[in-house]
Amino acid sequence: MGMRDKALALSGRIKLDSHHAIERFGVFFGIFAVTGAIVIGTSGVSAYQAGRDSLSQTALYTSDFKTSKTNLDGTVDGVYSNKSGNKALVMMHFGPTAQISYNAADYRAFLLGSDTSLNSDPVSTSGIKGSFYAFGSTGYVGVLLNADRPFDRQVLNLTVRANAELTTPGTKQTQSSGKLAGDETFSKYDQWRVFFNPGASGVHEIEALNAPSFDPAQAYYEVVLKEKETEARTALDQKLVEMRTNLTQIQSYTTDLQTTKIDGLFLRPPTVPVSIATDRITGVSAAEAEDGASTLALQTNHVVPGGFDLNWRSGNVYDGYLDVLVPAGQSYAQFFTKKRDESSDPTSRQISDMQWMLSDGTSLTEDYQSSDVTMRPLMNIMNNLSQAYLNYSTNKSQYESDLSLDLLRLDVSLRDVQSNSSIRNDKEFLITLQ
Repeated sequence: MGMRDKALALSGRIKLDSHHAIERFGVFFGIFAVTGAIVIGTSGVSAYQAGRDSLSQTALYTSDFKTSKTNLDGTVDGVYSNKSGNKALVMMHFGPTAQISYNAADYRAFLLGSDTSLNSDPVSTSGIKGSFYAFGSTGYVGVLLNADRPFDRQVLNLTVRANAELTTPGTKQTQSSGKLAGDETFSKYDQWRVFFNPGASGVHEIEALNAPSFDPAQAYYEVVLKEKETEARTALDQKLVEMRTNLTQIQSYTTDLQTTKIDGLFLRPPTVPVSIATDRITGVSAAEAEDGASTLALQTNHVVPGGFDLNWRSGNVYDGYLDVLVPAGQSYAQFFTKKRDESSDPTSRQISDMQWMLSDGTSLTEDYQSSDVTMRPLMNIMNNLSQAYLNYSTNKSQYESDLSLDLLRLDVSLRDVQSNSSIRNDKEFLITLQ
């Protein structure tokens, strides 16, 4: 019997031949049903696994918020933890114009658990205590949670209530619906809600939470200022690269003065403003350094008016720069006021007024016309060198004033946190549903 005959005989025995259509339909339907169940089951397992992966990795489910009655916009900067995983800091801030209370005593909080669909559940982590921090007058606030053990991987629902209503210029107070966020208290009190998972792998560890006692200034530096400090230092370093290029151009064009002649005449080097005459850029850039660490530094005998003689590379914002810069017996507020009131930098005007004398004692700018074709090579050198001096003067002014001030403002912000932070850590601050 051939293979085809054997197949036909088998199909007849199990009633799948052409004479048993109903039976054949039933078998095929069963196969499809089983296959569909397997596919659906597999999809369910995949969805379940995806939910567990999200719960395992996702630390923050809320990136911004709005207060329920005064409609102030806020941002959640992140969720931070210690090495042991039993401390969590939720850092938030309001915009610069928001008139919020800087007194931590004006706030309280409520903590619930949630599933991945953000429906309420009891909190599974035991022994959670909470405290609220207002970081000076910066607009930053934070809730610090301490647990008896590492946080479970569970989404937590944190509601922060302002006992004194928050206001901001030009913002109308509105009564929110009692259904807002599924809680009628949002229409009664000015509050906001944040969802986060302190047990997730995506939580960032900061050293401020590893310390024996929590220092708001250290946390503020690590979370808020450190990245801004890096940006400010990068801008300063890049400006040094530009200034070094300017000085290289000045040197090159000054050499051209001696080698470019018209009928035996050449330009004598001009008298350079004393404020930049002896300036040098020492060290190597990050691209030139074997370890990628830039060592460029400005060596100058004159700081531009309103500028700062800031040795920024050897220090940092957390250790502070102002203690070195501010004269004894003067507050840093007075120091900045005096800097602001210093006269303008005359260097650019002095460069524009430089005398360009030829080797025969005549003046290139006064005794010749700019349209004189015969003197064009010397005119070009004069313009190039003058522009290089102006570029350097502008960059130096930016380096010593604007860019240095950007870094010093971070120091001032940190001092605000150090001096004016407040804390609420009594038992009534946090109510937890467990």
